[in-house]
Amino acid sequence: MKSAASHGLRKYQKHEIGAIAAAFGNGDMFTVIDPNGAETLVALGEKPLLFRGSIAVAGRKRPLRHLVACSQELAATSSDGKLLLVSDDDTFIWSALVSHYGLPATPEWGSWMLAELRSQKRIHALSGFGYEGVAITGTRKQLLALLSRGLRTRNLRFPSENGAVEWSRIQLAKHIS
Repeated sequence: MKSAASHGLRKYQKHEIGAIAAAFGNGDMFTVIDPNGAETLVALGEKPLLFRGSIAVAGRKRPLRHLVACSQELAATSSDGKLLLVSDDDTFIWSALVSHYGLPATPEWGSWMLAELRSQKRIHALSGFGYEGVAITGTRKQLLALLSRGLRTRNLRFPSENGAVEWSRIQLAKHIS
């Protein structure tokens, strides 16, 4: 009897994962409940990426089936004017922008630049579990124009001495839980 029940559970898990994958693939809306119990109605958009697999778990005879789904927007490697980050920490955001877009900038310019980006509503919070992500909209050209304006208005100043710009180390583990 035990093996029949186990077979039924495996069959149920397989069909349940299949149904969920089909719903994601169809662009259906679904409810997400975060760890605090708040509910949000979401969809993954057109043609989400779906990855099915199995995870071997110690002490279990059969592997655990799982599904990872990701929207095309989140999976895109070329985000043409949009950068998605896993942390809303200002130091993390500024260093990611400088690194991603190859901006000639210093760490000290971050607070002014991020204040400007926020006033232009170019930084948006992302929904997620285990992190406080943000999406930043803007191209390299737009960010360089903003840096130029900051320097012209003297809100930003070049360092008093020439030399290497020192950036503090950022540990990704501090920004996700």
